[in-house]
Amino acid sequence: MGKKKVNPHRIPLAKKDIDRDKLISAAMKHDMAHAWHLIATALLELDLISPADIGPLCDEVNDFSKTAKTDKVKLRHAEDVMNRKRPKLLNISRVNSPPELEKFKRNVEKVALHTSLAVICLGLEKRFDEETLKRVFLSADLTEAEVDSGRLTWGDLERQLLNKMVKIEIDDEA
Repeated sequence: MGKKKVNPHRIPLAKKDIDRDKLISAAMKHDMAHAWHLIATALLELDLISPADIGPLCDEVNDFSKTAKTDKVKLRHAEDVMNRKRPKLLNISRVNSPPELEKFKRNVEKVALHTSLAVICLGLEKRFDEETLKRVFLSADLTEAEVDSGRLTWGDLERQLLNKMVKIEIDDEA
C-alpha cells in the first residue's frame, strides 16, 4: 500500500518564515503598472483616447497621485465610481500553512491593485465624466477577470499595448 498523501493545509508554517514587509513590497511592485495596463486597454477599446495620448495621460495622473492627499472619503468615492468594493485582507496572524500564505499573497496583490485603480480613477476625474469612468472601469474589470481566469497574462496585456505603440512607464514614486 502506498503512502497516504498529506493535506497541504495541515503542514505547519513557522511564523518566523513569514516576512510581512517583504510580502507587501512584492505585491506593490507591479500594482500601478498592472492598473495602467487595465486602464489603457479599456481607454483604447472604448476609443476614448489615442495610443499617443496614453503616455502623457499616465504622467498627468501619476503627477496627481504624488501631490494629492487621498483620504478615505475620496477613496470611497473612487470605489463607487469604479463599482468595486475593497477586497478583504486576511489577518497574517491567521496564516498557518503554505496554501494560506499563497491566499494571503493573492489578497495583498488584489488590495494593492484596487488601491492603484482608485488612485488612477481620482486622477482621471479631471478628464472624464463619471459615466465615462464607469464604462472604463467596467471594461477594466472584464480584462482583469480574463487575467484572473488565466486566459490572459499581464505580459500578454503589455504586449498588446506595445503592439499599439503604448508603453507604460511608472515612476517608482507614483
